[in-house]
Amino acid sequence: MKKKTTQQDYAKKEKPDIKTESQLKKPPKWFYLILFLIPVLFFVLLETGLRAFDYGYDFTVFKVVTDYHPDKLFLNPEIPYKYFYGTRSVPSALPDGFDKEKKPNAFRVFVLGGSSTAGWPYVPNASFPRQLKRKLELLYPENNIEVINLGISAINSYTLRDFVPAVLEQKPDLILIYAGHNEYYGALGVGSTVSLGTSRTLINHYLWLYNFKTTQLLRDVVSWVYGLFNKTEAASEASNETLMAQMIGNSLISYDSDEYHAGIKQFEGNLIDIIEMTREKNIPVILGKLTCNLRDQKPFVSVKAGKYPPADEVFNQATEELSKGNINNAKKLFLLAKEYDALRFRAPQKINDVISEIGNKFNIPVIDIDSVFRKLSPYELVGYNLTVDHLHPNIDGYRLIANAFYDEMKKRNLLPKGQHSNLTEEKADSILKANFPFTALDSTLANYSIIVLTGQYPFVPKGTPNYKMLNYKMSNIVDTIAAQIFNKQLKWETAHSKLAEYYLNRNEIDKFIREMEVIIAERPYYDVPYRTLAAYLIDKGYIEKAIPYLKKLDQIKSDFFSNKWLGQVYLKLNEADTALPYLQKAVQYGEADYQLWYNLAGAYYLNGNVDLAITSIERSLQLNPKNPLAINFYNQIKGLKQN
Repeated sequence: MKKKTTQQDYAKKEKPDIKTESQLKKPPKWFYLILFLIPVLFFVLLETGLRAFDYGYDFTVFKVVTDYHPDKLFLNPEIPYKYFYGTRSVPSALPDGFDKEKKPNAFRVFVLGGSSTAGWPYVPNASFPRQLKRKLELLYPENNIEVINLGISAINSYTLRDFVPAVLEQKPDLILIYAGHNEYYGALGVGSTVSLGTSRTLINHYLWLYNFKTTQLLRDVVSWVYGLFNKTEAASEASNETLMAQMIGNSLISYDSDEYHAGIKQFEGNLIDIIEMTREKNIPVILGKLTCNLRDQKPFVSVKAGKYPPADEVFNQATEELSKGNINNAKKLFLLAKEYDALRFRAPQKINDVISEIGNKFNIPVIDIDSVFRKLSPYELVGYNLTVDHLHPNIDGYRLIANAFYDEMKKRNLLPKGQHSNLTEEKADSILKANFPFTALDSTLANYSIIVLTGQYPFVPKGTPNYKMLNYKMSNIVDTIAAQIFNKQLKWETAHSKLAEYYLNRNEIDKFIREMEVIIAERPYYDVPYRTLAAYLIDKGYIEKAIPYLKKLDQIKSDFFSNKWLGQVYLKLNEADTALPYLQKAVQYGEADYQLWYNLAGAYYLNGNVDLAITSIERSLQLNPKNPLAINFYNQIKGLKQN
């Protein structure tokens, strides 16, 4: 008889066969490895693809930027975009080239800082790193002097810290640092429009990640999405704002506030990181304490913050005390007025204190630039006597900074190891001042920059027309050409060439030479200005004036032009022994013509080698059989040979 199936039997049949945990088969280890590698491989392929298609920016710090100078490295022109994402204006990197392979006799110095290091408002030739370079070149002619100016406007210690690993890879002999004014409004500062908060760890890691194209893509996508939901029309005058005005985010940073202390902490932490990195590589560093305009720059923004009075009230008291002759009281009050200024474009005194403390802690030389400036200022109060605005030095001020760093280098035995020239430092300074590569065009261009900056916010109330620029009257060709540079209608080098040609056509040779020398000083390794200058001088009959430029050209890029003209110029000056080796090199080029062989024949003859003179004149006649001078010369020396 068939057994009746009960409900319990059905339940037993439907119940799954449950295995214990030990009976379950675990995935193999390679399974977990693949799970980990899939996203890693995805990002590797994405990064590789983005690089292959050249997406975004290349943030390599130093690179070859032109095929014309394959042996030179420059600060990457794209590098400022790393720190100024989203700003309407991006400052430029200076084109200070240095040898890709460091020469045995090289003395290599890197200078870190912001716009005061860059030399604003002047062209780089006036900056203190360039002035230091020229002094070292004059005093140590045996050394290949390389002073590389890494100053960029509106950067702060985050950028400097980010540069240092790449700087150390280039085997510097010395690093100079003059920075600190931009800690609040410089890129990534606590009060800047380009800010990521106050966490140094976060910001420095972000800067490292931003070297990857994937990070750039992610940020671009986020910005694009954000832009879809936040479409705003910029004010019509926004595009005309100065970089200084554009960088003001949290404009009010009152004295002793949390943001005030965050800026100081940021500077201190980044500077310590920099020093520790340099100490690991045993690279010496010199720090410079900051100076600024106390006497003639009233506070930008005055607020009453707790127990501290408004900055403008303190400034007015300082001015009154100075007028009464109470100098010591005036000094204290001018300093306090700067400290209480809620728009912190001038570094607080605490920044200088941090520089001193770090110098003492790590036994690093510190020079008090402010003390140097004060000693040469009326009442020991720095004003427009050595500055052009709130903090940027004038040309004399930049010269003082260069000499202050030089003096400290000498004191610390950090100068080049080559033979010192016979010049005294006083004589060298006199020569440098007399031959300062700076003309009226550069001065006018700097004046435009000052007018544009100081005629706008924050020097005047926001929205105020720039009356300084509106009232400026151009009066001569220098003003016109400077305006074309400023409006980006002419490149700086082209403008100087244009003005040089103007002077040449007026037969003002000395002014012509000065304009060309300025270009040469700016690009000392670039052969074209030497070639142009020498060719014009020879064409105008100033052959002796052409010699130093031809010799320098021959050192930079020895070619047919340099050897031909050095040989022919020396031959014309009856220096046949000096001319001969240049002419011998010149005829080895395919461009050698009958005239060059004729001159070589003359050089051989004057040096007593008649046989080679005959051979050379015969070659000249092969190229031009009808040249009467060559025919006559050939007959003469042939007759001498037969006799």
